[in-house]
Amino acid sequence: MQTKPIRARLQTMRNAFYRAIAVSLLLGATLFTSHATAQIPASQRQVLLDFYVSTNGAGWRNKTNWNTAPGTECTWYGVACADGGLTRLSLQANGLTGTLPANLNGLTNLVHFAVFANQLSGTIPSLTDLTYLEVFYVYNNQLSGTIPSLTGLTKLETFAVYNNQLSGTIPSLTGLTNLTYFYAFNNQLRGTIPSLTGLTNLNYFWVFNNQLSGNIPSLTGLTNLANFEAYDNKLSGTIPSLTGLTKLVGFAVNNNQLSSTIPSLTGLSSLKYFYVDNNQLSGTIPSLTGLTYLEVFFVYNNQLSGTIPSLTGLTKLETFAVYNNQLSGTIPSLTGLTKLVSFGVSNNQLSGTIPSLTGLTSLATFFVNDNQLNGTIPSLTGLTGLEYFYVFNNQLSGTIPSLTGLTKLQSLHVYDNQLSGTIPS
Repeated sequence: MQTKPIRARLQTMRNAFYRAIAVSLLLGATLFTSHATAQIPASQRQVLLDFYVSTNGAGWRNKTNWNTAPGTECTWYGVACADGGLTRLSLQANGLTGTLPANLNGLTNLVHFAVFANQLSGTIPSLTDLTYLEVFYVYNNQLSGTIPSLTGLTKLETFAVYNNQLSGTIPSLTGLTNLTYFYAFNNQLRGTIPSLTGLTNLNYFWVFNNQLSGNIPSLTGLTNLANFEAYDNKLSGTIPSLTGLTKLVGFAVNNNQLSSTIPSLTGLSSLKYFYVDNNQLSGTIPSLTGLTYLEVFFVYNNQLSGTIPSLTGLTKLETFAVYNNQLSGTIPSLTGLTKLVSFGVSNNQLSGTIPSLTGLTSLATFFVNDNQLNGTIPSLTGLTGLEYFYVFNNQLSGTIPSLTGLTKLQSLHVYDNQLSGTIPS
């Protein structure tokens, strides 16, 4: 079965999210043009001097005013001050190499720290005394070691350490009630996902592509949660209840070892994408009624049974992939799904007929092979974007419909049926 088009669209969607996050973080990290002129404490000046040495300041792209006389620190490139202390250090994409200084903890007034997109190595030093810290960006470096304790950082809103080589566990997040964005994906983290209970401001939680194990923690009460992505790990156990997560846009826990059933999706009125494929899930596919923003639904490569729920009203649906399960019953009506690009229900136990495809002008891939379908192949007229059409290994009869106008068609597989006539030109 051709899965490349589906995977390509999945990656395109994720790339779009990455770009959106990168832009928002970059804008937030570069607005530091207002400098106070008050002298900072000598201890904080020493941290800056040590920072310059440990990160090879001589090789920075921009080091304007650095290492000038005491009292000038707030004019140094990337530095901002307020109330007699250094509040911001923003040196992203500035050619930093080497390591972060061990005494970073001495910047006790620090609110915003951004050194992303450099070539820093070594470990993240202690952050315990940075009780004013709101934003911590060290992503896109070569940092190793563990994530330090975040206990007591009650003002922390954004923590971004993704695309490094971090190991160890995710520290406790308990008490971080202002935490809104947590990005630790693309590392080598192990252990379990810590409790998220009480993090009522949490909006994005991305920890995918690590080596995390254990259960997904309870998401109950996280009423601001918009995106939860923990795919490509070693998570087991059940998918927790999603009830009440009315702002949830994306949920991705695919490529794990999850079992049990898919929880109810009723009331998730903001949901756009749902990925639980490549697990060990059983039971039925829950009702999708009311998910009017749903664009992508991936539950393939599981052990799901029962019928495919109604897709009526899902007018934004682009990709629907439930193949390689144990589903039975009929294929539901696809009428009105004008944005549907990819439909995959192959390798199940489906019966009945193929529904009308009329009006599905966006359809590119249609996979219903390896089922027990009967009846005729419906008209393909007007499906000008169709690229792959697989209906083989069923019990279809009648003739192959006209292929006129299907200029993008690359692969048509209709064998192992009871069709008559020839393939039309």
